[in-house]
Amino acid sequence: MTASPSSLSPSSFGLDGRVVLITGAGSGIGQAAAVAFAEAGAHVALAGRRLEHLEETRKLLPDPDDALVLRCDVDRESDVVALVDAVAERFGRLNVAFNNAGTFGRFGPLHEDDEENFDLVVGTNLRGLWRCMRHQVARMLQNGGGSIVNCASVAAHLGHARSPLYSATKHAVVGLSKSAALQYAGSGIRVNVVSPGSTDTDMLRSLYEDAGALQARSSRAPLKRLGTPAEVANAAVWLASPLSGYVTGQTLPVDGGVTAGSSA
Repeated sequence: MTASPSSLSPSSFGLDGRVVLITGAGSGIGQAAAVAFAEAGAHVALAGRRLEHLEETRKLLPDPDDALVLRCDVDRESDVVALVDAVAERFGRLNVAFNNAGTFGRFGPLHEDDEENFDLVVGTNLRGLWRCMRHQVARMLQNGGGSIVNCASVAAHLGHARSPLYSATKHAVVGLSKSAALQYAGSGIRVNVVSPGSTDTDMLRSLYEDAGALQARSSRAPLKRLGTPAEVANAAVWLASPLSGYVTGQTLPVDGGVTAGSSA
């Protein structure tokens, strides 16, 4: 029988007392990750563009008063610097970062795309991640090590006909993560990637408002359903924790089997 997350004690993950920074923590996978890390005994810092959403996440935590909540647009250098500095000031260190902030941008044909959409998607998914990692790594080097988990997508391994830019940036997340893993392995910093498939979030549902389209999306996976934010969050917790201490530079798809190949 597979153990449920609630049956695992905080000591099972080795995260008790660790300081975890989560971007995009106001909803979906980021919100689920905040809960999962906090339930594993970590101190969590919640970052995102909308403070009201972050406050909703805070309310779900076992000890809401322990969490740090900060508005941060990852495509603003000053926001990211202030975020990492605030985490260090509040908790004295940074042990783990889950870089989850991301956007699909506007879907449509490549020849109808524009610079505004390019700046949004690349600015958030790639430049924003690069910016976060720079400052997170610098802080972790002062701590003597740490663990970074970056959120990509199945679109990091496959093309995406509705959003070439989204797919391109998610491919870049994997390349950046592998390269950083190699650079900092000797400094005690592990860098890994979790790649969610179609996950039942408000963001996904906003893109597939038609029930038939959403059902078709669900049926694409061999497991014939959408994933849950908690399932992705649990994978991120494992990758961040000492349980995966010999894992770095790797990508873990949580996609119901989509990247395994065709089941037809």
